[in-house]
Amino acid sequence: MVFSVQQVKYEFLAYIKEFDQSFSSWCVGISDAPKQTLFEQHGVRADADPWLYKQLLTHRAARTVYDYFVGHLKTAGVQPAGDSNDFDCVYLFKMAPHTRQ
Repeated sequence: MVFSVQQVKYEFLAYIKEFDQSFSSWCVGISDAPKQTLFEQHGVRADADPWLYKQLLTHRAARTVYDYFVGHLKTAGVQPAGDSNDFDCVYLFKMAPHTRQ
């Protein structure tokens, strides 16, 4: 299912509010394979850590969500790779001692 920018912002904010309201405890990124990125690159534990991802219609929409959380709300952010202009998924996870940015 593809979501709008406002839908993703709302869902991410609700998720953050549910688990830890401190924005600095969260990390946001853009990926074309968000589950693989979360579990392999960042070391997120699928069954133990709070994480979420959403697919948007375009890379520009995904970038808008990313910029809102990283630039405005001051979450940690993972810069997308240089060739990421086709990536349209935004992911979120709560940082922990075992996770990597």
